[in-house]
Amino acid sequence: MEMEFKDTSRRGRYIVVLGLVLAAVAGGSAFFLINNATQQAGTAGLQTANIVVAVRQIPARKPIEAGDVQVRAVPLDATNASGVFTDATKVVGLVPGVNILEGQPIYANMLASTTAGGGFSILGAGETLAPDSPDWRAVAITVPDAQAVGGLVQAGDIVDLFLTATVLVPQTLLDQGKYYADKSTKITYQNIPILQKAGTSYIVKVPLQVAEEMSHLGSTGTATFSMALRPTQDTRIVDVSRLGETTNLIIERYGLPIPQTYPQGQLPPQPPVVVPTPIPGPSVSPAATP
Repeated sequence: MEMEFKDTSRRGRYIVVLGLVLAAVAGGSAFFLINNATQQAGTAGLQTANIVVAVRQIPARKPIEAGDVQVRAVPLDATNASGVFTDATKVVGLVPGVNILEGQPIYANMLASTTAGGGFSILGAGETLAPDSPDWRAVAITVPDAQAVGGLVQAGDIVDLFLTATVLVPQTLLDQGKYYADKSTKITYQNIPILQKAGTSYIVKVPLQVAEEMSHLGSTGTATFSMALRPTQDTRIVDVSRLGETTNLIIERYGLPIPQTYPQGQLPPQPPVVVPTPIPGPSVSPAATP
């Protein structure tokens, strides 16, 4: 009797490959089910509410526009439900005090202005008052663009203020010949936040005493302010006890030549006066005689 030979190795390989495919599908399905169950367990018991969220990043100190926000369903609980907005129109025009990232809910404590069109708030985002808090005030000063970093200073910037005032010297000191009336400049106020800008008028945040000083200096008509923009990360206070400038100090420091007045009747040697030679005109031929 002849026996038929059958090759079963190929069929075995097919069975092994099929088993691996089925195992992979089963593992993926199990992972999906477990992950879905974990997410459902994490949000179980949380209510969703339609609240206002940012649909793109909103920079600090920039009024919120209608295209910046949208109402979306967000899971809320007792830890994140306070201070939210449910109407997008209620936040349009408000000014955030911090950068709001895309997808973040809009909370009331993120806002520097709680009134649409208000433009600014004296207290920063999250800043509260305490018995020992400074008496913060907002006061306006006028600074021409040429003295305000070319007019590039904007709301939210931090600046140092230079004061330039005319110093009137008493006649008794003038008679001594040592002093003379001139302008004097010194850095006077440091680390001053700009709350708002309108043309050359700047709203700055300062303590009450400084606000009083600025108001007085502005009313004298003999004092002007200049701004130096400082990095927002640099909050150091510089010792200015040795600073302050007058024209004579700058001349002495850098050795600028001083113009001298010649005594009356004594003039410096003058170059000889050169008399220009007249330019001859076109030659004229004598008239022909008949």
